[in-house]
Amino acid sequence: MLNTEDYMKIFHEIKNSVTLISSYLQLLEKKHPEISELCYWNTIGSEITRLRAIVTDLSQIKFGSSLHPEPIDLKDFLAECCNHFHSFDGRDGITCALSLPEPPCIADIDTNQFRYAILNLLKNASEAMGHFGQIQIKLSQSQNNAAISIADSGNGISPDYLPHIFEPFFTTKPEGSGLGLSITSQIISAHQGTVSAECPKEGGTIFRLLLPLAPSCPSKNSRTKIQI
Repeated sequence: MLNTEDYMKIFHEIKNSVTLISSYLQLLEKKHPEISELCYWNTIGSEITRLRAIVTDLSQIKFGSSLHPEPIDLKDFLAECCNHFHSFDGRDGITCALSLPEPPCIADIDTNQFRYAILNLLKNASEAMGHFGQIQIKLSQSQNNAAISIADSGNGISPDYLPHIFEPFFTTKPEGSGLGLSITSQIISAHQGTVSAECPKEGGTIFRLLLPLAPSCPSKNSRTKIQI
């Protein structure tokens, strides 16, 4: 049976090969511009980009690995994710607004895995808005749960598509992998949480996460398998 390190080596090799093929295709088009007019040339490029996206998404996850949760204040964590998002998105027209409660909101999370889930939701929100818009991140807590909502000001998701967005390989993006939201859902489930999406009448999409708050005496030996 392949272990996590074996999977990562495989993804690394596939990603290198895909990148090499893409580079050669670009060189070929540069030397022979007329080739871009040939039938299926654009389709080849799109499929290479999609394959790279699939490998990139899969390489983020340690298959069969255990979560290593620790008590984290979600206020600080979400602020960090928002700053990280701004650093790699780079579009001045996209803003990210935070609404956080006053008291600490502590949950047991694997920061590496949960960061991927949050950043993927922010990435999807950003892509839904194009070059301009605002993402609103809100955090609240009840007696037992933390609630996180991530809302965008995009065009929303078709009611026909909404029930399927967390299914593996389902995508409406020409060059999307169809894995990002599926992996995100699995990560949140592994944290004993839930994620859902809705499209209000006024527009945009809202992703809602529920996550258990850390118990007063969290178990340091708690380990949950990620099954993706």
